[in-house]
Amino acid sequence: MKLAFDNLISFHAVVTCGSFSAGARKLGKSQSTVSGAVKSLEGMLGYRLIDRESQQIGLTEQGKKLYQLVSPLVNKYRDLNHVAESLMHCQSLRLRLGVDPLVFSPKVRSTLIALCDTFPELALTIVTMPSHMLVDCIDRHEIDIAIGNPYHRTTRNFNIDELFCVHCHWVTHPQQLKVSKPYKSRLLLLDGHEYILNLSNVANNLVWVLDDIRLMIELCIAQKGIAFVPQHALEQNPYAEILTLYPNETGLFSKQIYASLIWPLHTEYSKYNQWLHDRLKGNIPHV
Repeated sequence: MKLAFDNLISFHAVVTCGSFSAGARKLGKSQSTVSGAVKSLEGMLGYRLIDRESQQIGLTEQGKKLYQLVSPLVNKYRDLNHVAESLMHCQSLRLRLGVDPLVFSPKVRSTLIALCDTFPELALTIVTMPSHMLVDCIDRHEIDIAIGNPYHRTTRNFNIDELFCVHCHWVTHPQQLKVSKPYKSRLLLLDGHEYILNLSNVANNLVWVLDDIRLMIELCIAQKGIAFVPQHALEQNPYAEILTLYPNETGLFSKQIYASLIWPLHTEYSKYNQWLHDRLKGNIPHV
């Protein structure tokens, strides 16, 4: 018996994603194609793998056993594809880099400028997004390296190389402390905050989620709420001096976030990893 590997991949995607439609989206195929692949696999095996009578995807006993066997094979196949793609990238000198806005400090900005000067032949793509999205992109092999916070709630596996610490604070306009109670204040939060903050003490507060730290600080200055922002962003805004740290007794505490290099498992520690590490750790002086 020779099982078509594409059919196994379709079966794995359907079970992992929880539905035929979601599995098809993950594979970039039509739902009918994926459904046909699973039926073909069942026909080859001679028994059903998926219980189609229930609203949610349910596996037969044979389906459960096959899924356990297929999962490591599919993961190894994805790793093989990524390694092969990485070899192609090495030849084309291309680097796809992601940065979490919380850790996008002046040190990181100057490092990226120096990267251009040190590797002028490098084709560089830079994206900014929260760390939980960065590791998803790494898992899908859409970026090569990320600079972000790896210590958030995630089931992903990846390599980590710690770089530096970022201090984040709750800040507000002093006038806000006089006229507004913590449980009534508007919270100004960066996209992805739910992966690093425990907001149980202010669960009933109105929350604004933004993707621009500068706007968060401006709203704070305008007395529109309490913001959770990194120290480096406050230092870069000359008008932020008017803001004050929110008292710890309110339950809104400052937090340290560890900026790290993050890259996929089963890939080499490239010269770019090493250069970024040395530069951001201070082993290469900033000119």
